[in-house]
Amino acid sequence: MSAYLISIHISDGFKVIADNDDDVKSYRIIARPTAENQGKYALEVGPPLTEWFDNYFGINYYDMADGIRNDQLASPFWASGATENWGLVTYRELRLLYDENETNALDKMYIGTITAHELAHKWFGNYITCRWWDNVWINEGFASYFEYFGMHGIDEKLELEDQFNIMYLQSALSVDATSGTRALRHTVNSPTQVTGHFSGISYSKGASLLLMLKHLVTEDTFKKALNLFLLDRAYEHAFPEDLYRAFDNATIQDNIQIDGLDITSFMDTWVDKPGYPLLTVNVNMNTGLMTLTQERFYINANAQQTDELWPIPLTFTSGNNPDWNNLTVSRVMTGKSIEIQKEPGHEWVIFNVKQKGIYRVNYDVHNWEIIASALNNDVNNIDKMNRAQIVDDVFALMRSEKITFNLGFQVLQFLKQDTSYYSWYPAISGLNWIRNRFLHMPLNLAEFDNILYDYLEAVIKEVGYDVVENEPLTRTLNRLFLLSFACNIGHAGCIADAEQKFRALIDNDTPVNPNLRRHVFCVGLREGNFEDWTYIYERRNTSNNQADELAMLRALGCSTNENAVQEYLRMITTDEVKAQDRLNAIIWLLAGDPKNAAAFLNYLKTADNVEKIRKAVVLPASFNSVLSSLPAYLDTDGLKEMEEWLTTSQAIVPEFNVGLNAISSARVNQQWGTDKATDILEAVRGGASFLIPTISLLFFTTVAMILK
Repeated sequence: MSAYLISIHISDGFKVIADNDDDVKSYRIIARPTAENQGKYALEVGPPLTEWFDNYFGINYYDMADGIRNDQLASPFWASGATENWGLVTYRELRLLYDENETNALDKMYIGTITAHELAHKWFGNYITCRWWDNVWINEGFASYFEYFGMHGIDEKLELEDQFNIMYLQSALSVDATSGTRALRHTVNSPTQVTGHFSGISYSKGASLLLMLKHLVTEDTFKKALNLFLLDRAYEHAFPEDLYRAFDNATIQDNIQIDGLDITSFMDTWVDKPGYPLLTVNVNMNTGLMTLTQERFYINANAQQTDELWPIPLTFTSGNNPDWNNLTVSRVMTGKSIEIQKEPGHEWVIFNVKQKGIYRVNYDVHNWEIIASALNNDVNNIDKMNRAQIVDDVFALMRSEKITFNLGFQVLQFLKQDTSYYSWYPAISGLNWIRNRFLHMPLNLAEFDNILYDYLEAVIKEVGYDVVENEPLTRTLNRLFLLSFACNIGHAGCIADAEQKFRALIDNDTPVNPNLRRHVFCVGLREGNFEDWTYIYERRNTSNNQADELAMLRALGCSTNENAVQEYLRMITTDEVKAQDRLNAIIWLLAGDPKNAAAFLNYLKTADNVEKIRKAVVLPASFNSVLSSLPAYLDTDGLKEMEEWLTTSQAIVPEFNVGLNAISSARVNQQWGTDKATDILEAVRGGASFLIPTISLLFFTTVAMILK
């Protein structure tokens, strides 16, 4: 057994709050006795997940050791989400305990996915484990993949197979797009480097590699390879080469041949090479010849391009006969360029069907224009998963200057009609990224936000301001994220409804649905007074559910009342806020309202308060995060003030360089906003004209009609 997997729990009064009463395949939920009614959902998902993994891997958990337990324990003070010890998984409370009156749908979903993640670790992490931390992705990549696909296996209504794309795959594309990123496997020689390995690369890119691999070799062969890998390295450590060998054997046994692909070479490249490719597609509409080229994608337009190449599994479909269900890889692109012949015709082409591969796609201008036209005619012309891909790719391509803002927002016009969660989740992220670079320009920001209200009209009308009983989870999540965004940018309808619900809570004790509290509480406190803040503060102190506590802690940071902000700062430096939540609490204060960053800087400039914050967040890395996060929320004068303070306070802030580097980055971001504001506003403002076909589109349409 790996030493880090040993856990001994000592408690005062903890008890079993839910039990499957099975002596042979025991599954128990353990927590403080005052939470005894909050273990039902965790018990509902745990045993079926264990059985699903038994069947999928072909190895039974309860046969791994005599009398092995499968206990899940909720700790009020656990720092991480959960930890996969043998026989006992320890969770932060909000990741295991569910109260239907207090826990929102997102936190409930996370109870399921994190349970699946930790149970998957029983095979990948416990039954076998990586030899050293340089390959921690073998543990975390598999667990992250199966947190979505394992939970999907027992509850398809959650749509987790699809949610994986926007939650994990697109996250991998985001974190792996800089010149400073690292490979899945890289050298680890210090505790700091170990901690760095537990990051988005190991989790999200590792999981995304497995998704791409599954669709490359088919799921049956994927399952066989995992079974061979587990049996070969049972109760031992494993290297990536052991995994490659298992896939090589499985593909040989199943006679899987894909474009002359060597599976070991394929996996080795993706594991040992940082970054990922951008696939650029040029389509000759007259001949049907498609010319594809690849290069490494960098989010920074000024990054030095390299000559790296990846083996890229290719799938595509086209407008005249779209097929969104054929995910079979037909070609693997291994060189710099490749040509593929399709039927001639004036039609859009989309590569990476349902986005199962780790790469972005750019097209020639005309193909983008046809895609934009198709989406504006009917968003359902293109599958929801590829609409999600298009939204995420377009924002990234605009940032990296691979396409113009005019072209990008021409494509994104379809968001005014699209009400899909899968389109709007990446859209909110992309729009917020731009907004954050306009914060120092209030007039530009106000104009940008005013234009965005038109984008939001249809989707807010669709999801509404109230939760509908028995609605799909993705509709609930769409509303949760959308209304938080809408209220933050000043959407009048969102703010009015939130204020009404908040006043009903304060004045008449009318409960607010847990799935609406994030924006309702924030708006209520942002617009309210100190008495309103005190009401939520006291409500939080009497809460018996950690998810509910954190929802209110987030909201308490939204107040701009001077007394409330000072009381909030006092609170987060004491035991009133759990140590694992204090860094988040500071970030929530900074994000809660633009005025709060200046208040926090003023607080931090006192030597005693620096030490209070340092002790409160506990870890040196967390204090560094405080210094590196603050500049992003400051205006031009605030950056100058922080810079002067750090420069003259190096004795009390030895980490001053962390803050100075963040100030430099913030200034670069502000300058980007200043330089691009005119182009962006012009592009977004000119949306109506985008619906008129371009000259080239008219020409090709005319030719097509003549030929017909």
